[in-house]
Amino acid sequence: MKINKSNTKIILYIGLLLSVTISNISAKESHMTASVAMVGMSMDYREYNKAGAILDSEESSYTDITGAEMSLGYVFDRDMSAYSHIKLNLMLLSGETKYVGSYLGSGQPYGSVVSKTQNIILDTDVSFVHTNIYKNIFEFSYGLGIGYREWERALSASQIEVYTWYYLKPIVGVSVMVSNKVKVGANIEYQHGFDTVMTSSNPKLDFTLGGANIWELSVPISFNYNENMNLFFEATFSKQTIIESNVNSGYYEPDSTAYNNYIKFGVAFKF
Repeated sequence: MKINKSNTKIILYIGLLLSVTISNISAKESHMTASVAMVGMSMDYREYNKAGAILDSEESSYTDITGAEMSLGYVFDRDMSAYSHIKLNLMLLSGETKYVGSYLGSGQPYGSVVSKTQNIILDTDVSFVHTNIYKNIFEFSYGLGIGYREWERALSASQIEVYTWYYLKPIVGVSVMVSNKVKVGANIEYQHGFDTVMTSSNPKLDFTLGGANIWELSVPISFNYNENMNLFFEATFSKQTIIESNVNSGYYEPDSTAYNNYIKFGVAFKF
């Protein structure tokens, strides 16, 4: 992926925001956290014409698109009843999907072309979450995050589409200690995209998307290996909706939906 100057500024800005926030927090008790995970992603993406018929689709299994997710966090104001944390996440994935569709402008029906698409996905966000603890067993969390997502979709060497947007996301979640070592949770977030753009290389055009929104449910399971390290597994299920774009030179980006699901295996550290 060609991480352009704009993307680099976004990542640096989020990192700077996290650093400044951490340096200015007056905490009762505080510690840093970090994690790294292997990620597999399945995709079921479909574009629709104005009549609602499928124009093209992309599909993959969890082993077709893979990568890693890293995070750095800071926990503060922790006591027996509550704590807060701020966390920076960065996920980078790449791999193939199976494309079913037709050649652009050919007039041929859906399914006349079957090929492979190369994909690269970058997703980074910073979030603030507050958690209430009940009887040292049950936790209820809520918070807000801001992020940036980029999907590079290379249908061929000459036809590359890049979807980008920023997003705001409210977050709510619950978790329960099912034993002294194992915690199970469920988190829901809604990502509302803004400044949504799709750039095409052939034809060389920019499109302003009507919107990009994602609902996401994640189910994390963590195992407390020792005082400073947890092992975790997380399954995430999401639905992405993109609203059709403006018309540019007779072309437009159509409505689409995507069911993007993730499986993550990782390790988390406390400092």
